[in-house]
Amino acid sequence: MFRVFSCLTAEHDLRLVGLAGIVCFLASLAAINLFHRAIATKGRSRAIWLATAGAASGCGIWATHFIAVLAYDPGIGVNYNVSLTVLSLLLAAGITASGLSIAVFNRSHWATCLGGAVVGAGVACMHYLGMWALEMPGHIVWSADLVAASVLLGMMLGGASLWVAIHRSGRSATLTAGILLTLSIVSHHFTAMGAVDIVADPARVINAMSLSPAWMAIGIANAAVAILGMSLAGAFVDKRAAERIAHMAHHDPLTGLPNRAAFATQFATVLDRSAAAGSGFAILCIDLDRFKEINDLFGHSAGDLVLREVSDRLLTAVQGEFIARLGGDEFTIIVQGSQQQTPGASVAERVLSAMSENLEVDGHRIAVGVSVGVAIYPHDGADAATLLSNADAALYRAKAEGRGTIRFFAVEMDQQLREKRSLQHDLRSALERGELRLFYQPQARTDGDVTGFEALARWQHPKRGMVPPAEFIPIAEESSLIISIGEWVLREACTEAASWPRPLQIAVNLSPAQFRQGDLPTLVHSILLQTGLSPSRLELEITEGVLIGDFTRALSILRRLKGLGVRIAMDDFGTGYSSLSYLQSFPFDKIKIDRSFIANVQSNHQSAAIVRAVIALARGLEVPVVAEGVETNAQLEFLSQEHCSEIQGYLIGRPSPIATYSGMVGRAESAQMVRAVA
Repeated sequence: MFRVFSCLTAEHDLRLVGLAGIVCFLASLAAINLFHRAIATKGRSRAIWLATAGAASGCGIWATHFIAVLAYDPGIGVNYNVSLTVLSLLLAAGITASGLSIAVFNRSHWATCLGGAVVGAGVACMHYLGMWALEMPGHIVWSADLVAASVLLGMMLGGASLWVAIHRSGRSATLTAGILLTLSIVSHHFTAMGAVDIVADPARVINAMSLSPAWMAIGIANAAVAILGMSLAGAFVDKRAAERIAHMAHHDPLTGLPNRAAFATQFATVLDRSAAAGSGFAILCIDLDRFKEINDLFGHSAGDLVLREVSDRLLTAVQGEFIARLGGDEFTIIVQGSQQQTPGASVAERVLSAMSENLEVDGHRIAVGVSVGVAIYPHDGADAATLLSNADAALYRAKAEGRGTIRFFAVEMDQQLREKRSLQHDLRSALERGELRLFYQPQARTDGDVTGFEALARWQHPKRGMVPPAEFIPIAEESSLIISIGEWVLREACTEAASWPRPLQIAVNLSPAQFRQGDLPTLVHSILLQTGLSPSRLELEITEGVLIGDFTRALSILRRLKGLGVRIAMDDFGTGYSSLSYLQSFPFDKIKIDRSFIANVQSNHQSAAIVRAVIALARGLEVPVVAEGVETNAQLEFLSQEHCSEIQGYLIGRPSPIATYSGMVGRAESAQMVRAVA
């Protein structure tokens, strides 16, 4: 050890040693980042990223070595053999890429360490071949014990670096892996240099074609530029991916308008700014008139075209004011101005005017009107919830009074809120009266083989008839009735699935409220025991809403649920607050792509690109994907070509009582199978 220390301090220019360390660290970080890109991809893309990571680490090892050699003063002049110098660079890149490949393709603990050890061996090969490339009037005598120690250090630290890179996550893990890889290279080099003893040999002739130190410095500079270029390439790809994910999280894929998440952020900002300045603003809630009729008459594809055209017209009409699509045919506009009705009224009038002309969609002239409800801050509410509620009440009044109108909030509109409370009251007793029903929608592989069903709640009201889930589920969420309804759905679905002759999967949606109250894992466990359903057949679907808020508690509950043997699926991926950190924090068993993306894969390049990106991401994580809302053979063909795992939608089957699918669950004499039309 003293020999190594003495060599470093007495025989090296410490300024160049420091430079070698900096280059090594930056190259190691670049290599680890590129390595992570390789982990997240498949096929040809993975091979390209592995080669790039190998090249980055190889250039880093090579540059570190020769900068440190330039820092070394052996007491005699030194040149460099061109062929061996170039070969040492190629060996460093090739062997390192091989080690990274071992770790990527088999991520077990031993394979990860083996891959890192191969990277360390690549460091050793490069170093000793690089030392062999030295042209000088003398020869090297090696200290065998330090040679062995250098190789062992490089391999051990290389193994530790890749183990951390694969089995740990986050920026701290990336930094740690980069530091360990740096230590692998640096510790090997300077331990190996401590093993060097140069014996002068004036008779030895230096090859005239060898590189001088000046030319070697140019070569090192080129290697450093190559490392920088590969780092920038990786950073550019990461930036593009981050931009795409950010756009997915804050924009509606169909219309390109800001979505609910973006609206919530903008609304909070405007509210705070107005409160501080004592100014006012208007909230406009907009709904398309009879949009359901358009969908029923012309189909969902035509409905989507209508929504895109409406969005374009609204965007022009608002003249720079903030507009968002909250979902379905609901739009919201924030009009900043005064505390009077005038600014909101003028924008609302322009909206009505913009929608006065018919739309041309697929050769059909379609009349689409809008209704507008307006609430003014602070006159109609001083907080977000009140303002939105009152603007929504005004919208209901506009739709009730003939549609195609504008209504400003008035106190008497509270009657609509009382109607909502009446529905809430009826919902409280719906379970006791047996008014809730379970419908089932099949899920299948792209070849048509049914794999399971999703259980969906329906409410058969004695006076109102079938109440849409979009109406009563939000009310249940707001009033915590979702807790008892959720338990009923889970128990009924498990009881039903346990009776099927075929052991198909049964998927049940969980509400964020179920995670906040009670002991959900204990409830699931008791229902599984009572119904006799195998845990592996139960799939619990959650949305990002479960993870927003108390993330640590939600994650703990998910791990307990997974410990029971049930499967956990991420529903509606790509909407709302979707974040890659969720996929990194918990090993989901399935990802479900929201139907809003699938509906547009044939007509919208961005939607198709997003679907491909999610499928590729899931494939890299080795997680199956279910595409929701598959309604056409063209959509099925697209998903099949992209190797999507499973599909769900009207093409396979509509939500219906389980008796409709008795053949699929094995109750008929011969089990049926859905066959998709290619």
